[in-house]
Amino acid sequence: MSRKMGSNAGSSGENSSPNPLRNPFQKSGNQAVYEVIETKNACVMRADLPGCLESDLTYWVDTVGGNNVHFFADEPAMPEYESAGRKYGGSMVVNPEAFDVKKAKVKLINGVPWITVPKTIPGK
Repeated sequence: MSRKMGSNAGSSGENSSPNPLRNPFQKSGNQAVYEVIETKNACVMRADLPGCLESDLTYWVDTVGGNNVHFFADEPAMPEYESAGRKYGGSMVVNPEAFDVKKAKVKLINGVPWITVPKTIPGK
């Protein structure tokens, strides 16, 4: 069983900027550029970083300045199309009493990073 962290996880809320245009090429699935889900044993975040390769993903865990997982990735440049490539980066902040950020796992699959931070007490 999983549940989303807030009704607007990964999307613009009422008091923020307008919703981005819907991707006309996406036929199904969550339209948000990122999503945070709490499962029985972990907090899981996914983000859309199209064009980024696993070899270009950099991430680190910060337990000194907070309970964060930071990530960055660059889309490769394509000079033949006059494209310098897009740059992405962000952070996932979790409650240190509920989640063990030191055991966080990050993997990038087809331009989508999956960040999994286990709960300190699984099943709660």
